[in-house]
Amino acid sequence: MNFLRGVMGGQSAGPQHTEAETIQKLCDRVASSTLLDDRRNAVRALKSLSKKYRLEVGIQAMEHLIHVLQTDRSDSEIIGYALDTLYNIISNDEEEEVEENSTRQSEDL
Repeated sequence: MNFLRGVMGGQSAGPQHTEAETIQKLCDRVASSTLLDDRRNAVRALKSLSKKYRLEVGIQAMEHLIHVLQTDRSDSEIIGYALDTLYNIISNDEEEEVEENSTRQSEDL
């Protein structure tokens, strides 16, 4: 029956990864990778996830991002990704946008 569901477009029988598991795997890559390119790619992925999953990335990746800032300071690209990720975690852009939209709507009336 699982085979038919897979063929017909139903739920797949394979494991489904949640965003928390994905973030954890990326944090593991940042912490354990010996190649700078691997760490850079993991931090870039964390940056993209930090826009939608601010809390999860903040909880799991904050320590790793600070470590990147301390140890990889000679690479401006990974430093930029780490700083952008930290900014996404701590910024209130969503709240500011909601306030601006409500202000604009009240001005239109």
